[in-house]
Amino acid sequence: MRVFAALLLICLGQAAMADGSRFYPPEGCTGFLTVQNRSCEVTNYWTCEGEAAGDQWSIDLGPDGPIYLSKIDYETQWIDSYEFSPVLREQIVLPAKDPASFTDLLRDGVDTFDFQLSSPEGISRVVGADRIVERGIEIDGEPLMRTEYAVRVTAADGTMIWEAEGYEYISEKHRRFFTGLREGRDQNGSYSYDGSPVDFIYPGEPGFFSKTPLYGCAALTVRYAPN
Repeated sequence: MRVFAALLLICLGQAAMADGSRFYPPEGCTGFLTVQNRSCEVTNYWTCEGEAAGDQWSIDLGPDGPIYLSKIDYETQWIDSYEFSPVLREQIVLPAKDPASFTDLLRDGVDTFDFQLSSPEGISRVVGADRIVERGIEIDGEPLMRTEYAVRVTAADGTMIWEAEGYEYISEKHRRFFTGLREGRDQNGSYSYDGSPVDFIYPGEPGFFSKTPLYGCAALTVRYAPN
């Protein structure tokens, strides 16, 4: 808990630094990738010394700062996450009934999952599946595969919290998912979201660990402009 709290404070502080151009990973951590997305969000990825091999952190940043901080493991299990608005931290409950397995997905072309998350709001259950439907994709020179997915999250009493389906992209090199198109439903109704990657930026390249999203922001401004 102390480690996560310290990391969260560092992320908030770095995201709010006066030089609004760059995000800096915490001390002892090394950034390895930045992805500019269609959704007016930029995502920075890093690993930290002393953690299990394959553990990765990422933070999504919008025009107004941090949106979502998350940690996954080598099999892409959802280990820890923090939403900034509204504030919500969720942690996986181990052992999982059916753990997410990136290894199985790459080998078999399909992977199911069934696990629980713990938050201040209680225990929720996450059930779904990922399936590889297209290989040999390239975005900005990055080799990827496209997956289709369906996921449903329910409260302890079985009430639906949210559900979604759509497609994502996966990278065998980085052993992780990148957001694509989501068609979702929650207690407020239906929504559609396209966070597909546009640019993959590596250390030493312009825009690496940027805090400024580049794509889709004008459309977002128009969409939410007051009448």
